[in-house]
Amino acid sequence: MKKKLWLMPVLLALVLMFTACNLPVAQTSVPENLASTLAAQTLEAMMTQLAVTPTRGQGTPPPTQVLPTATPAPTNTPTPSPTATPVPVPCDAAAFVGDVNIPDGTVMVPGQKFNKTWRIKNTGSCTWTKDYAVVFVDGNAMGASAAIPLTGTVAPGQTVDITIPLTAPSQPGTYRGNFKLRNPNNMVFGTGANGQFSFYVEIKVVPPATSDGYNFVYNFCNAEWSSGAGFLPCGGKDGDARGFVIYLDKPRLENGQVDNEPALLTAPQNINDGVIRGKYPVIKVKSGDRFRAIIGCEYNARNCNVRFQLDYQIGDGAIQTLAFWNESYDGNFTSVDVDLNALAGNDVRFILTVLANGSADGDRALWLMPRILNVPPTPTPTTPPTPTP
Repeated sequence: MKKKLWLMPVLLALVLMFTACNLPVAQTSVPENLASTLAAQTLEAMMTQLAVTPTRGQGTPPPTQVLPTATPAPTNTPTPSPTATPVPVPCDAAAFVGDVNIPDGTVMVPGQKFNKTWRIKNTGSCTWTKDYAVVFVDGNAMGASAAIPLTGTVAPGQTVDITIPLTAPSQPGTYRGNFKLRNPNNMVFGTGANGQFSFYVEIKVVPPATSDGYNFVYNFCNAEWSSGAGFLPCGGKDGDARGFVIYLDKPRLENGQVDNEPALLTAPQNINDGVIRGKYPVIKVKSGDRFRAIIGCEYNARNCNVRFQLDYQIGDGAIQTLAFWNESYDGNFTSVDVDLNALAGNDVRFILTVLANGSADGDRALWLMPRILNVPPTPTPTTPPTPTP
């Protein structure tokens, strides 16, 4: 406190000087007590400022930071997608749904008559009437008429089974006939987006094995194929769990040998003890007729274990078994030769049957050239009589 007393006169002198400098020229006398009071108040204010002002070197509290207010991100307004212009539906348009029968590659004998059926959908905006027709476009007509009218009306979005009668050509070979639809204005249209595609039939004509025999392979589409799941199509789909029969032009036997004669690949329904059978049309059995074939499993069908049966039916009688053979995948095959003389003179329906011995998974049974041949009896050699001495 003593150290600060010397400041008092100095500060008082400064105050008086500051006051004098700011007075007007015409000075007026100031009472002594008023001057002392003002000097004391000024001194007190300065001392207060010295007390609260921090000395050099002391930390000054940082100014309060005002955080900037976050500006919200602008909301993305979705741009509306352009409205697609609807494509006008043509009046006459069609789509191929599938083959109802006679799949591609079906085997026929020369001159065989058959009906081909396609399933077609009306994808246009006009109703098909009886004034619409199926017309031959190109390929082999197989005896088809120039135009086959539809049998009823087909509204847009509906499907229809279109059937036309055909005849297999007389010479062996592969044949295909292409067809389209025709409207009442004689405008022809097919299937596809622009109506450019045809629906067609494709068959393979093969000669019979002999002139006096019957070949079960060449006539397999004339048989009624069935399993426990119901009727099966001629020329089925490989792997069909219901069972299937397929024509093989060059089958491969268990021993790896590829044969140049055709065969039927048959697979029973894929269940335990599944079955597949093909019942053929009536055949009149003659004296000397024999059933011959080579049977076995298809090459690499290692789980194959089946029972082949040659069954038959006379009239409306019961189905009977004429012969049977068990076959498993052992690298071998069996040649069969069955005498049919006991049935000579009868109209007989022969049935090729394959049954699974247990599980049918992997059963692929081959009938290689099953056929009926007429074999004349071999004459019995006669021994000449011993001359009498």
